[in-house]
Amino acid sequence: MKKIITVLIILFLCGETLLSQDLTQPQKNKNFFEIDVSGGFCLPVMDLRGSDGLLGFYNFYNYGMSSGFGTTINTKMSVYTTKMTQLKIYLILGYSHFSTDDNTAYQVGVAQYGWPKETGTSHTPFVPVQTGGTSYLRLNMPNIAFGLEYSVFTDRKCRSAFNFGGDLTVHDITGRAYDDVNGLGETYNTIAASLRFGFGVNVAYSYKFDNYVGFHVGTRFTMPNMFGKSSEITDDPGYISLLDKGNAILNPLLSSGRSMGYFNFFGGMSFYIGKK
Repeated sequence: MKKIITVLIILFLCGETLLSQDLTQPQKNKNFFEIDVSGGFCLPVMDLRGSDGLLGFYNFYNYGMSSGFGTTINTKMSVYTTKMTQLKIYLILGYSHFSTDDNTAYQVGVAQYGWPKETGTSHTPFVPVQTGGTSYLRLNMPNIAFGLEYSVFTDRKCRSAFNFGGDLTVHDITGRAYDDVNGLGETYNTIAASLRFGFGVNVAYSYKFDNYVGFHVGTRFTMPNMFGKSSEITDDPGYISLLDKGNAILNPLLSSGRSMGYFNFFGGMSFYIGKK
């Protein structure tokens, strides 16, 4: 009899324990909003990169860039959550900057009406002429991106995660090309603001120190000018087109378009708001 009573007591206590566990609400460890502040190194690829300095830029086959940097603010919002995953929409506000210099100058001067289809009084197509001096080119790319991110958490407390994202981008590309010819001084031409459309993909690892702050590292690939390319003659002295669309009628050197691409290797801080 005592053994039966003992067994019943044990079963009762076990049942109470299981019931209390079933009634316990699952802990909310995932965040509703996230803000990532990042900075990093940019590596130009495709026609954005070149080893010939400004010669590639003035021959219209690449942009001759050697390096760059970028900064972003990425705001994310959760739209779907499971036990170990989360789907988010995000909006990126970013800025990328590229530059290159050359120990050679080019006799370009200040671009006049009709450049690069016509140059000087001879009305002949522009051809770059190398001369003594130095030259420098920079490209500024403020940008916006909107996309989706899929996060896979690696621990039960949902503190660390691998994040995979893809988005559509809008870049406003501008810049300036300087030529300092020996004995003649410096001249420059401004690349008129050019709106271009493309896409970006990224992968990152994030870790939360606590419920509100963490860090992240990752890499991102962007093609900023897939759509919206154009090449136009100068209609305002000192301002030139981005000239990324092939147009041999405009200039025989401009026989094909130029497609940009770059990798961004970034890291930064993450800030978390709300629970999901």
